[in-house]
Amino acid sequence: MKPFVLLLTLFLSPSLKALADVEFFLETAVGTSLTVVVNDQSMTNATGRFRFFDLNPGRAQVLVYRGRMLLTRQWVLLSPETRTMAMLHPQYGFRIRGTQRVRGNLFDELPGRDQAIPSWDDQRDDTQPFPGDESNIPPRDSYGSNHDVMSAGEMDEYLKALERTSLLKRMDFIRQTLPRQRFKTTQLVEIMQKFAFTKEKMEIAKLGWESVADRYNFDLIYEQFSFLSEKNELRAYCDSHR
Repeated sequence: MKPFVLLLTLFLSPSLKALADVEFFLETAVGTSLTVVVNDQSMTNATGRFRFFDLNPGRAQVLVYRGRMLLTRQWVLLSPETRTMAMLHPQYGFRIRGTQRVRGNLFDELPGRDQAIPSWDDQRDDTQPFPGDESNIPPRDSYGSNHDVMSAGEMDEYLKALERTSLLKRMDFIRQTLPRQRFKTTQLVEIMQKFAFTKEKMEIAKLGWESVADRYNFDLIYEQFSFLSEKNELRAYCDSHR
């Protein structure tokens, strides 16, 4: 039995290493609909934030389109257990802004995320300070951090990455990615509904308590549990982690 377990561990190790350990975040001008393609993943939005999960480590091609026009083609080196953060500025072009270890970082954001990139159609001259001015700082939520929750498109990509993960490894995916994102309570409900077992839902709910931007709506999470004992367990956890 022990040799079998050892072989199984060796077999799964490369897969677990690649799973959810490689991320690429790109920040662009807000308000302009762009399509970003990283290898075989594609995302279109106008929020200025593109988050890709479940990528393979190594050399990756990044394509950015505005409509049918290719704005830039770049190659980036993605490392295991690392989030690579980049930006595409209308005046200064594409640049890597830094990397962060994926594990153990709560509420990570792009460096300087509270300064917005100016619009692609901004008519101001090149003397404008990089990357923006303080008038573009987004509002902050009641917990003192940027209300930088996932957009609908980003949430859709996150759920697709979860669904591409085998059933046996989905909780590993959740443990590695959930604490590093900002969710709405309704989005956390969507994630919980992808799991059948109460034990898994309870763990997700506890992890989500640290990640949701609207804790005042957390009653929606309690409603996902059928028994009072389960609700009380979750409530006790939340009360002790305020």
